Amino acid sequence: MASKKEIKKILVSLKKKEFKKKIILIFFIIIFLLFFYRSNIFNIDVLFTGIPAFLTITGEMFPPDFSNISDWINPSIDSVSMSITATILSSIIAFPISLIASRNINSNFYLYTFIRLFLSFFRSIPEIILGLIIVISVGFGILSGTLAITIHSVGMLGKFFSESIERSNNDITEIITSTGATKMYIIFYGIIPQVTQEFIDLMMYRWEYNFRQSTILGIVGAGGIGFELLSSIRLMQYQEVSAILIIVISLVTFIDFLSSRIRSYFREH
Repeated sequence: MASKKEIKKILVSLKKKEFKKKIILIFFIIIFLLFFYRSNIFNIDVLFTGIPAFLTITGEMFPPDFSNISDWINPSIDSVSMSITATILSSIIAFPISLIASRNINSNFYLYTFIRLFLSFFRSIPEIILGLIIVISVGFGILSGTLAITIHSVGMLGKFFSESIERSNNDITEIITSTGATKMYIIFYGIIPQVTQEFIDLMMYRWEYNFRQSTILGIVGAGGIGFELLSSIRLMQYQEVSAILIIVISLVTFIDFLSSRIRSYFREH
């Protein structure tokens, strides 16, 4: 049994650890409060001043005006097309890149670092900035939106795919390696079967995200239903705005449901 002196030392040590934890917690709380202050979130006067205007605009949005719904069908289809095309293209491009960006496949430190930086570069540029640059380059329309979403998605999916590969069970790959299998055989029969379901989940989540982004990119002239939404806002046609928002919310809900069903199907099969 431990002596009283040893028990006292243990208690003192525990108290010191608890004190350190409290100091760290207080430090982070102060940092967060400073960020909150910097973001002007505590400016109650401005918040309360804006509430009446917000309520006025919200009131003007009802009832929704669907009289121009025929003009919104093609832009809605364009937004869905952008999201699907960008998700598929980015997945195809991101997959081989993710293999090189995985430590358990690529042992070349310099190539690994370069690919990681390459993915970080495309991931760090917001889609709306990419959309602006591409609109200036190739003009207005759905192509600009598709390219912007694809480029950003390559950066994101490449990162997530590579992390999934790095989390794969090395025991399985070592068993296959011991048989004298080639690198390609190890990848496609040892690693890919382990991460296929996670890849599908990531692609479906990215599709949901990409559709939302396709709506936002309409603001910079990249086509889709977002462009119609911006036009209605500029003309202060708030009843049309609410109608378009209902269409967007309905499409988002449908895509979320379909994405969930696809993920469930692959889990069961």
